Amino acid sequence: MKSTENQERIYNVLVYGFERKGLPVPTEPLRTRNYSLFFEPYGTTRRFQEYDAVILFQGLFETFERHNNYAGSYLGHKFDPDELDKRKKEAALLLGKGGFLCYLLTHRFVDHEDGRDFSRTDLVKYQLSYSGFYRENFASRHAHPAPVLDEFKRFLEMFGAANSYFTCHDDSLDFRPLATAGGRTVGFLLNRGEYFVPSLIPDSRDEVVEEYLELLVDAVIAVHNKLHETLPGWIASYNFEEEDSLSAGKSDLLLKIAEIDRRLQELSKFKAALFHSGSELVADVSAILHAALGTRVDATDDLQEDIKLLDDDGKVIAVCEVKGINRGVGRENINQTDSHRDRSGYDENFPAILVANTNIKNARSIAEKDQEIDGQQIRHAVNMRILVTRTIDLLGVLRLVLAGKLSQQDARGLFLENVGWLRVAGDEISVLNGQ
Repeated sequence: MKSTENQERIYNVLVYGFERKGLPVPTEPLRTRNYSLFFEPYGTTRRFQEYDAVILFQGLFETFERHNNYAGSYLGHKFDPDELDKRKKEAALLLGKGGFLCYLLTHRFVDHEDGRDFSRTDLVKYQLSYSGFYRENFASRHAHPAPVLDEFKRFLEMFGAANSYFTCHDDSLDFRPLATAGGRTVGFLLNRGEYFVPSLIPDSRDEVVEEYLELLVDAVIAVHNKLHETLPGWIASYNFEEEDSLSAGKSDLLLKIAEIDRRLQELSKFKAALFHSGSELVADVSAILHAALGTRVDATDDLQEDIKLLDDDGKVIAVCEVKGINRGVGRENINQTDSHRDRSGYDENFPAILVANTNIKNARSIAEKDQEIDGQQIRHAVNMRILVTRTIDLLGVLRLVLAGKLSQQDARGLFLENVGWLRVAGDEISVLNGQ
């Protein structure tokens, strides 16, 4: 005889970040016989694993905006890596304890544009980053997805809409369709704990939001209870010998995954130096110089584009000008670096470095980014006793240091002992004088 424990259970469900979609956030929980919904804003200090389940919209952690300039149209993109990293870990812990997440799919996926990769900059995207798992966008929205699981029929009739479809070729994943459109899977349950539901964003009337959530949560909990029949508690007291080691191994793997994610995010931040300008670029370059050269970096100058490299005793060993420009390196950029050195009270032989993120708006690929510096400007840099390098060259130095092909000491010598253009092409480093 089946246990009735599932039917009697009351789920505590976190509704996370609804205000980011222009929806009201009630101050009091919404309670029914089977669950209580707790509303928390984006960035709350409450953790996912404190609840039995979490509901959130696709795209909470990123924004896109189309911009136009003299070179044409380009897509601006921002995301919140700190909040995303935190919630990735919390999602893993919630799933690990048997909870579930429900992701509301409300718009098309934007994963790549102009050589830039956005495929892991939102929690929904990250949770679907499996080899053999594919997502594609429809040419236009399907307003009437059909339920595969009857529990979702009422929700989909009222609020269902599909912008994307999914295909799974990874046999290791437990992939169960819950809705289709045009013969494609548009909603699904993954690994018995993650529900991906195609949806409109409801209007912001309180009664509509309440209806939306009740239909959704009723459907998810009904399916979840069927899939996760709870055995009586006393059964858990019977242990297999391998259970303890499996639990310990699982915990170790989760920690390793979290560390891998942290490192991947750190490397991604380094690569942002190919796109950023202003204070963001200064922060990117400072982090790269510290990692590549092993020097301390002082970026507290009143002029935001001025930074200094310090030795272990805090003594300045080089001044550095950081520039984000929409063209190649110009004479005025070299002159500004010289002025920075002079303003700091150093003579012309003191190491001065210009780091330039060139062709910001014009580059649409790595190949287009890798534009040579004009020989006349290189000769001017030599005459002014200044070393010029592009952010793509700086990343090249860091890549070689991290790969163990170049020591930090040798990298530091390259920057402190040369003038001209420090260029990195593949694994080859050269310093050009414009001749």
